[in-house]
Amino acid sequence: MTELSDIDATTLTHRVVLLGVAELGGRDDTPAHAGDVVSTCVDRVDEVGGDVLGRLSEAEVARALNELEEAGLVERADVGDTSAVGKGRPAYVLPMDVRALCETLGDDDRLDALVDHVRTVCE
Repeated sequence: MTELSDIDATTLTHRVVLLGVAELGGRDDTPAHAGDVVSTCVDRVDEVGGDVLGRLSEAEVARALNELEEAGLVERADVGDTSAVGKGRPAYVLPMDVRALCETLGDDDRLDALVDHVRTVCE
């Protein structure tokens, strides 16, 4: 299991991306390709508040996934994707308990609505 104390050093973008991967996991859509994470995060950004986060680009989410992987907060998964569309794209999973993640991120008032949404999806 991943150290949740490492989450203290994450940015708001990192936290939204973590919750995006958690949501996909709750829907049994993991391992998730970066494009799926982007789509999920963009769909949920209004729950954070556009004035706080702004619009997330695909590049920002991809960069956040790389940084989160480096920190051990997401893991790449071998999906053995043979389709021409998904070939070579990394897929990610959350190496921690979603409830613990939501509890930890629940302390960030900016994420209240998003954390509540992920809790609902993952129950």
